[in-house]
Amino acid sequence: MPWGTSALAICYDLRFPELFRRYALHGAEIVFVPAEWPAPRIEHWRVLCRARAIENQVVVAACNRVGSDAANTFGGRSAVIGPGGEILVEGGEGEALLTVCADLSHAMALRHSIPILQDRRPELYG
Repeated sequence: MPWGTSALAICYDLRFPELFRRYALHGAEIVFVPAEWPAPRIEHWRVLCRARAIENQVVVAACNRVGSDAANTFGGRSAVIGPGGEILVEGGEGEALLTVCADLSHAMALRHSIPILQDRRPELYG
């Protein structure tokens, strides 16, 4: 994309860190996550969005549904999380238009100062 290398995950994908790691290893600087995360587990949403950003040093732009349908009430709390886990902007439980300027060069600078992707030892994981 014009702003940098991007990736896409959806809702339940947040529970699979391997996907986000693969994106980071292939140069993703921002991961977009549209979701329908239910309100009873909204704290999982918030923690997992931050965790995926921190552990991969990427920006996570996560948009969660609000309102309800016949089976669920959705929790909102859409957010953009910086590569260090900082919340750049976060919505509430209702509809909102959120805007933020995310400096993607921060992700690359963070990767150089704390080189977690290079320090991995996948040969030890098997």
